[in-house]
Amino acid sequence: MTADVADQVVLFSGHMIDAPGRPIERFPERLAPRVAQAIGDELDAIRAGGADIGLCGAACGSDLLFAVAALERHMTLRIHLPFDERAFIERSVAIGGERWVELYRRVTEAATCIVADDVLGPLPPGADPFTRNNLLMLSEARRFGARAFAFVCVWDGQPGDGPGGTAHLASAVRAAHGEVRIIDIRALAPGPGA
Repeated sequence: MTADVADQVVLFSGHMIDAPGRPIERFPERLAPRVAQAIGDELDAIRAGGADIGLCGAACGSDLLFAVAALERHMTLRIHLPFDERAFIERSVAIGGERWVELYRRVTEAATCIVADDVLGPLPPGADPFTRNNLLMLSEARRFGARAFAFVCVWDGQPGDGPGGTAHLASAVRAAHGEVRIIDIRALAPGPGA
């Protein structure tokens, strides 16, 4: 399948696994199986498959869980990195532990990886690399001109910890009149006594 004949494009963003010492839990490691299941269910609900393209980042947590689910459904996977791979792994993957680094290696071997600096040139002074990467992914998703375009996200509905997170991309998709499909991570947390 080539990118120019995609049936649908699924853009994805979601919370990272909580870094050690995060003061308020958002995505603790113990929720990873539930989040993975919810992502798979969402892709099944929109009938994502081999004629489709998935675009995402590759941070530990939601991004990599989406990447696995996309590959399991034989989607063409395009992973976008905001800066060089070594720095990205250190900053956004390894904080989750070796399991996530191994998963990163596995999915990036089966995907096309795009580094924002390679496409857009060096980051301008004062610009945020994650915001720029979000906008690059959205631009690419819209450029394919597929029959359908959906933005799927694992999100708690709150502003992010910094610029360029899931909240930013959800806002940008809405501004472009795109469909936003939210997997509310708060709903996946086990209730009291669970």
